[in-house]
Amino acid sequence: MTLIIILIALGLDFFLGGLERFRNFNWFIALFYWLEKRLGHYKIWDGTFGLLIVLSIALSGLFLVLFLFDSSWIVKTVISLLVLIYCLAPEDLDSRLDDYINALDSEDTSTVTSLTEEFIDNTVINDNDSNEVAIIKSALVESHKRTFAVIFWFLVLGVVGALFYRLVNELDDELNDIRSGFSDSTNILINILEWPSSRLMIFGLALAGHLVDALPKWGKAEHLSFEVNNTVLTNAGLGALQYMPESQLAGREKSYWIDEFKSLLNRTLIIWLAILGLMTLSGSLS
Repeated sequence: MTLIIILIALGLDFFLGGLERFRNFNWFIALFYWLEKRLGHYKIWDGTFGLLIVLSIALSGLFLVLFLFDSSWIVKTVISLLVLIYCLAPEDLDSRLDDYINALDSEDTSTVTSLTEEFIDNTVINDNDSNEVAIIKSALVESHKRTFAVIFWFLVLGVVGALFYRLVNELDDELNDIRSGFSDSTNILINILEWPSSRLMIFGLALAGHLVDALPKWGKAEHLSFEVNNTVLTNAGLGALQYMPESQLAGREKSYWIDEFKSLLNRTLIIWLAILGLMTLSGSLS
């Protein structure tokens, strides 16, 4: 049933499209600021305890609904599906990559510039990265956060795990430019949550792409630290893509590497869904 819910969620997001407008977490950010206004003067708030308070209150509604409908597996399945769709966000990234590819091929400079600015995450790139490398790195991290990490925690802790991860991710993004005990605790927690899912995504990228290039770059960047998740992911991803911009073969479109990267992400997702399917058939996954 777990795999079926994941497949339906991904399928609905792909075929319906435009679901981004329903993925609004402003209520959670508003809850955080409301609690901070009332509890911020307490020293214990600015740290792990405060983070646990916010997350506990935000998740209490889902716990209550699951408890009330515990006897109805149909209702619980529908709730799980809806919450998973709410927490997933794969379609928007896929569409933006398509838009970027089309803009490159049609030499639409203004659209390319606009999408480049929209794509690039300055926290995961280096100063000497080209726009193409910066987009690939940023999209790798975004894909992990939007899809792979959510599915991983859905598999581990069910629908509560998926929502738990997404709430921590949203809060970490909100507090990204703020230095405090609360933001540090949030950053530590998101790094812990993303450690296993990022390594599993790397394994999938290696299988979907060039294994002999992905694994050495993974090993070179790995320091058994929660703080290198994005570095390990982007280095291994470029290795799996076997990114070599200097090899400009005749007839290649400008969008060649971005198109190859998009295909790599899709193959990686398919490989992991196939693995989950085999686990389901073997009885390892319910």
